Amino acid sequence: MLIRKKSLEEVLESNEGESIETPVGEQWRDCLIKALAEMPHDLAAKILSILPRDVVIKALEGKNDPYLKLALLLLESR
Repeated sequence: MLIRKKSLEEVLESNEGESIETPVGEQWRDCLIKALAEMPHDLAAKILSILPRDVVIKALEGKNDPYLKLALLLLESR
């Protein structure tokens, strides 16, 4: 039997983590973003540095928030 490791992007795109108990309508991506926002800046920066940029951008694109849209524009311009 061959065991294949999934890439981070495959895991994030799948719905495997959606069964974790979260408030109604809140997905694990929302929990990750909230956790990162509440962490001390240096810790959040370390975690963000190891996450693929496109995965973080995809997580943010799902929200209809003008502040997030501005942040995405800033990220894409760099």
